[in-house]
Amino acid sequence: MKPRNVVLFITDGHRVDTLGCYGNPILQTPRIDAFAAEGIRFTHSFCAHTVCMPTRATIYTGRYPHIHGVWANGVELRQSEVTLPAVLAEHGYATCAAGKLHFEAQQRYASQEIAARPDSVHPGQTVPLVDTPYYGFEEVHLTENFLGQEYVDFLTDEFPEFVDRAYRRQAVPEAAHELTWTTTQAIDFMERQAAADRPFFCHCSFHELIPPCHVPEEFAGHYAPGDMPVPELREDDLAGKPDWYRQCYEGYVSRGTQPDETELRRIVATYYDQARFLDRQFGRVVDSLKTLGIWEETIVLFTSDHGLSLNDHWQWRHGPFLFDQVINVPMIWHVPGMGTPGTTDAIVEQVDIMPTVLDLCGIGPEPGVQGCSIAPLLADDDSATGRESVLIQEREAPDLTARGMDPTSVSQLGVRTREWKLIQYAGGGRGELYDLRNDPGEFVNLWGDPGYVRQRIAMEGLLLDRLAGAQDPLPVREFDW
Repeated sequence: MKPRNVVLFITDGHRVDTLGCYGNPILQTPRIDAFAAEGIRFTHSFCAHTVCMPTRATIYTGRYPHIHGVWANGVELRQSEVTLPAVLAEHGYATCAAGKLHFEAQQRYASQEIAARPDSVHPGQTVPLVDTPYYGFEEVHLTENFLGQEYVDFLTDEFPEFVDRAYRRQAVPEAAHELTWTTTQAIDFMERQAAADRPFFCHCSFHELIPPCHVPEEFAGHYAPGDMPVPELREDDLAGKPDWYRQCYEGYVSRGTQPDETELRRIVATYYDQARFLDRQFGRVVDSLKTLGIWEETIVLFTSDHGLSLNDHWQWRHGPFLFDQVINVPMIWHVPGMGTPGTTDAIVEQVDIMPTVLDLCGIGPEPGVQGCSIAPLLADDDSATGRESVLIQEREAPDLTARGMDPTSVSQLGVRTREWKLIQYAGGGRGELYDLRNDPGEFVNLWGDPGYVRQRIAMEGLLLDRLAGAQDPLPVREFDW
């Protein structure tokens, strides 16, 4: 059988409720929705962490953050880790990454003083060109949280009048936007491999949906702030959660970075505008595969690294929060010749992506990979049920510094089943327990409720079991003693 191509399309900070196919009544994502209608959509897919570097390392190694070692943003993925593109390259695949990989801390976070300067343009703050192979990729076209040098060179040659605006993250035309450029690099790679009749693995990923987004001129202002949804906020919500939730909220308020409702609606509108633009770029990838005549030879996965808090539970942005708006991510598969299009509520994790892709490509599992292939779920195997729980974690999030908190003060481990979620904190003290059947919004923390002690103990036991089963795999045994 001819080897299947693979396209992995990863968005950044994409909530499941900001896609039409996941039930959003306002946001227009017709290309992704059409893709979902022809593919297999998972409603219970979860990330392993809450921020970019740990989750992306998990996707590409099939290992949990406490094992591959990328436990926070700023901690680089070890070169010794075996990655999905490296395995595919060993089996004859051409491999390419276009856009955001975030395996290394290649972007510096500008200080508030620099970021506040209206005249701040820093040509040195770009993602440099990298040597290849790079974590298994033979070809790399990077843009990260800062602009990629290759993209800046493109702007300088083709759209010099927009270089300054791109650095400032101001609106530029669609043709000059970095998401358009990133998609073009992916398409160019696929066209070259199709012409050479060589199987390929293509990573296409964008650093935005993290608001406020810099939306291209043609897409900006499509959604009115007044039409944007805002989360349900309960006055007693923070009182029922561990103290650090309130400290996060008050830290942002004291620094003037916690949006009020008017500002929140405006920012969410840019998020929706950008998601609509992102839908256009995903459609370009799908259209290219069909034009090249290789759509039915190509596995396509649409997913995200993590979700995002848009003031849910009074919290702004993503990590280090483990509620579902942050950890539940979209996952939609197109696998030629397999399965009936539709939706499944089977529970799956990010660690399952690497072994699944290898399985679908006819390649055996790699030693040390902790995920499980979900190919049986994609093939409508009646015996396939998915996981019973997901393991989630967050440790010493650097994001806490922006809230005036010591990052070492909060480290979390959690386990989520279909009906319950437990979050345990390092050092003991108060935790979190939610009855997801009766409280899907996670408003009522049952941790200290005497009526739920048995349930809490059961979930603590499950968490221990998950951790015991998710330790670094033992070396291959060479002798039977």
